[in-house]
Amino acid sequence: MPQEESGLDELMALSRKFTKQKAENEAKERQRIEQGKKVQGVLHGLQELNINMAIQQLNTVAKPEVIKQVTAFKTRGATEDLRKMISSLAEGLEKSLGVKKENTPLYNEMRTLNILLDLYFSFH
Repeated sequence: MPQEESGLDELMALSRKFTKQKAENEAKERQRIEQGKKVQGVLHGLQELNINMAIQQLNTVAKPEVIKQVTAFKTRGATEDLRKMISSLAEGLEKSLGVKKENTPLYNEMRTLNILLDLYFSFH
């Protein structure tokens, strides 16, 4: 009989240990999830700050429709739309410069910038 009690005591101790480890793991998981939410909140705040700063800078130089599009980035993803805006502006500038002898260095720089922007956006 004492061995049966000893075995039962051991089984109960293992059960308690398992339950304690499970609770600790669940607490760590909840903590990890909460930390992730905090990080996402900080990243969202930084993104909104960047958008606000860009809007302030654009107010002095950009057309109203560009400002309106950038303002809309606050409520939705911006990467693809931003890529399209940048590509469109770069292509328009490239076309307006044309290949005139006096504009060749500027045209080449604009074309280089356009190629590098396309490459940059292909990575994201």
